[in-house]
Amino acid sequence: MSEIQRFEQLKKNIELDPSNFQARREYAMLCSDMGFIESAIKHFSYLVNIFKEDANLYFNIGICFEKLKEFEFALRYYKKAVELKPNEGDFLYNYALCLDALNKTDEAIKEFKKTICIEKNDSNSFFCLGCCYIKKNDYDSAMKCFQKTIQLNKNDYYAHFHLGNMYHKKGMQEEAIKEYKYVLKLSPDYSWSYFNLGQIYYSKEDYKNAILMLNMTIEKNKKDKEAYILLCQIYIQLDNLEMAKETLDEMKDEIGENGDYYYLSYVISKKEEDPDAKELLKKVLDFEDTFSFKKNKSLLELQNAK
Repeated sequence: MSEIQRFEQLKKNIELDPSNFQARREYAMLCSDMGFIESAIKHFSYLVNIFKEDANLYFNIGICFEKLKEFEFALRYYKKAVELKPNEGDFLYNYALCLDALNKTDEAIKEFKKTICIEKNDSNSFFCLGCCYIKKNDYDSAMKCFQKTIQLNKNDYYAHFHLGNMYHKKGMQEEAIKEYKYVLKLSPDYSWSYFNLGQIYYSKEDYKNAILMLNMTIEKNKKDKEAYILLCQIYIQLDNLEMAKETLDEMKDEIGENGDYYYLSYVISKKEEDPDAKELLKKVLDFEDTFSFKKNKSLLELQNAK
């Protein structure tokens, strides 16, 4: 029997016998799986009014509200499920996820730790705990969590990426490079790893590899404005103004006019001693909301251009 046939059969069974609770439960689960979330909530709620101590029903209602991104409602039902079954790892995990979605980070950390006490080899809980520690700027604890995630699941490229970020923040550049490269081994299209490698190589003044990584970033994500900007800045530093212009033109084609485009165009024109360079600087004012060079010098130049 296909999923659709099962759906229709269960619906008919409920219509013939509204007290067929097993059929209603299966139907609600199927509604949730098929994306009929409001209908699933309706039938789960019907059941929970009868089976008030059934933790699984509260948990399933929580899942439905989470799918609707109604996290406050989801939290309420997850909390009830946890109260009824405090040692159920899945319940604790979803409860913690919902707390995290609502930016209740300290509470989420507490619940993820409880989950790990029950499910000691749950790599997802370690990963999510690491992400919570990032929100707290506790990078040492985050790093340990991502290391544990990788120990449990070596192919979790998100964990490798975040671990690379932690190494990057702590100035451990060689370790960061290793992690980002491993991410690309697992997921060759992950553009953020190329970009972060480009940033590191740029900081090391390894412009050849920086250019290579930034071009790869753009190849994988044509809308990555930061990659265009950094690549253009490198070409300007190298006095390769033609390539800088090409990079800016490509950025404009892919993203549209923006303040950064006109500011960098001004920098290039100024280096070329173009007497009309200041006109480009004035154009930045028309796109000030997309101007990301907030350094004092840049702002002073803009003010002088008025």
